[in-house]
Amino acid sequence: MKITISTVMKSALTLSFCAFFLVGCTKVSTTPEEKEKKQVLHELPLEYENFRKIIGWVSNEEVLIHAGEGNKDTLYLFDLFSGEMTILYEVDAIILTAVISTDQQKIFVQTVNDENRELKIMNLLGTVEQQTTIKTNGYLNINWNPVNQDNLFISYYKQEQEMIVQNWDINTNKITNVESSSLTPVWYSANLYLYVDNLNDFSLQTGELYMGDIRTNKVTPIRSQVTNFYLNNDTFITFSPSDFNEDELLLNRQYPFMVDNGFVAIPKVSMNDRLIFPYLTQSSREQAIYGITSKEPTQLEVNSGQFQLSKFDFNSQKSESIIDLPDNAPISISKDGKYCLYGWRHEYMIDLKEQELYPLIEAE
Repeated sequence: MKITISTVMKSALTLSFCAFFLVGCTKVSTTPEEKEKKQVLHELPLEYENFRKIIGWVSNEEVLIHAGEGNKDTLYLFDLFSGEMTILYEVDAIILTAVISTDQQKIFVQTVNDENRELKIMNLLGTVEQQTTIKTNGYLNINWNPVNQDNLFISYYKQEQEMIVQNWDINTNKITNVESSSLTPVWYSANLYLYVDNLNDFSLQTGELYMGDIRTNKVTPIRSQVTNFYLNNDTFITFSPSDFNEDELLLNRQYPFMVDNGFVAIPKVSMNDRLIFPYLTQSSREQAIYGITSKEPTQLEVNSGQFQLSKFDFNSQKSESIIDLPDNAPISISKDGKYCLYGWRHEYMIDLKEQELYPLIEAE
């Protein structure tokens, strides 16, 4: 049989087409669901004694790690699904406080050594963009403005009865005093903030909600019978002891602000007659709100209690149990709402889809 050049070319094109088709079929077979199944949480490649805590999320895949040995502390970026850990910042000092900005682009760091007590703002490359000094050796309470990322609250006790509350304008590097009778004011907007005055009630059964304005340094009473609150974007939830059942704590949702939009009653938790408030978290506007709740009214000085992660439905006034947990400890959900850090050092991860709890570091 006579084979022509035309015949050879046709055969080659046919083989090429078949190969392309097979490769294309192979790519199409990998669905998003299959890719998601391949994600496996990795434990931290750290010795337990060198682990301080997980500061929080810097993306849906990465968290900020605080570790240290002796008087030298280090911040790492850790990819939960690849296991890759990179050094972000090292210092010959103790890092007392580290907080990630609301937009997850900057990090506040408080360092202390024999010579200096410094406050620093750095980016995710570890470059220090602003710094100043502070006189206290104690831990700072930090609240970062969610609208203007150049402002954050700094608060601490200078002495047992002397409370210091200040605003650090990062752009100008200026620190000014803020009017507040609470150590934990929370930014509501670029200029307004909220706090609760518990009126020297040790039990935290009473309180009044105030709004302050950094432009005028004036505060205005907003509502009574508020003992604490949770604020995230448009979500505002007040905590108040129930008037009808002494074993319940009421979580009242306001959406928008100051417009009541349902409530949920949860078992009251206390320690030595002082209320213990639940930890709440939310990934983004209008997404599900989760919190740590007790299964029954609990006095922690009597027993350790039984706790769970709950998902709240304020419209139906109900809460759904997601997973049992050992303690009423802090939680922080990822922006995509798939995973939630849990624990006093955020040393655990909750897979919300699988409803499983995973340790992120091997305990001793």
